[in-house]
Amino acid sequence: MFLVLNKKSSYSLTAFTLIELLVVIAIIALLSTLSVVALNNARAKARDARRLSDIKQISTALELYYSSNGIYPDLPSPTGTTITNLCLSELGITSTCGADVYMKNIPSDPLKDVHYFYTPLASNLSFSLSYDEETVADCPDDWVRVPGNTLYNTHSFCVMKYEAKDDGSGKPVSKPDGTPWVNISQTNAKLECESIGAHLITEDEWLSIVRNLELQASNWTGGVIGSGQIPRGNSSGSAALDGTNELTGVNKRIHALSNGEVIWDLAGNVYEWTDATILGKDQPTGSSTPVGFDWFEYSGLLNYGSLAPERLLPMNNYNSTQGYGRIHSSGVSTNTTNYDFRRGGYWGNGANAGVLTLILNVGPGNSYPYIGFRCVR
Repeated sequence: MFLVLNKKSSYSLTAFTLIELLVVIAIIALLSTLSVVALNNARAKARDARRLSDIKQISTALELYYSSNGIYPDLPSPTGTTITNLCLSELGITSTCGADVYMKNIPSDPLKDVHYFYTPLASNLSFSLSYDEETVADCPDDWVRVPGNTLYNTHSFCVMKYEAKDDGSGKPVSKPDGTPWVNISQTNAKLECESIGAHLITEDEWLSIVRNLELQASNWTGGVIGSGQIPRGNSSGSAALDGTNELTGVNKRIHALSNGEVIWDLAGNVYEWTDATILGKDQPTGSSTPVGFDWFEYSGLLNYGSLAPERLLPMNNYNSTQGYGRIHSSGVSTNTTNYDFRRGGYWGNGANAGVLTLILNVGPGNSYPYIGFRCVR
């Protein structure tokens, strides 16, 4: 028996057209891109979960240290260093452990060359831990991402890189050119930030920025933490400047964050509203018999009013000599007027300007040509 094969196939093959091939290739490329993006997002979320776990464990170890010693430990050295891979024991945060170990090896951030930053405050009766999350939405152009801080209950957030300016249509924008938007009250600054889907910077957010930048050696004029000053920006008599001249020395206008981001005019140039208010009688004072408003060194305050000291005081009991600025407050027991918070100082403040400068003598409805604002997302 013979099997006869028909040379002509019972079906025919049709080749893909060039367009069909290109479509298939494009779909495969798109799927590949989406897969990579999804994988990267998953990895970033995993790293953020690790960060939150690390911060919780470090905080617990610090609380154990406090329970045994009545204070929180000093910085690893007088000049300040990161706490990564150091030991927390009864000796404090050191390279070697003592007998009572609270955390043998303080963990590092999951990404290389990124660190957690520890700051003891208020004579070591409080502390902050700064950490940077990746899964915060991408910040808009000319906004910067700020690491979160455990003390102020902030997660990483986006803040205007420059003081808010009018974009020409009555909306606040962060951009280098043009002078800051001033002659605006705290009340209206809140509304303007809300009009772009943001909010006026809060006290917690302002303090989170300060606690991060004070631990970056590049922000100190001496090149070492605690050496020289943290520059107080444009504070020597020139009117508000745009964001094209950084200035130098004590008047340098930029500060770097631990994640490499740079923020302009946190000190000097113009005051900036934050979101908070306080009654005159509840304000800190450096006078035993206050009769009105006056400037005080933070190190010279006799009481903190209704504010917790960690919301006021510089690291290591520093003051205006180190560029932190001063506080202008009342504390008169009969003063029941409500005042708002403005930070940073302005172009004519001299040593009164600084990253922690706080002035509390005007109400939420007032506006002046030397007070601006900054928005946060």
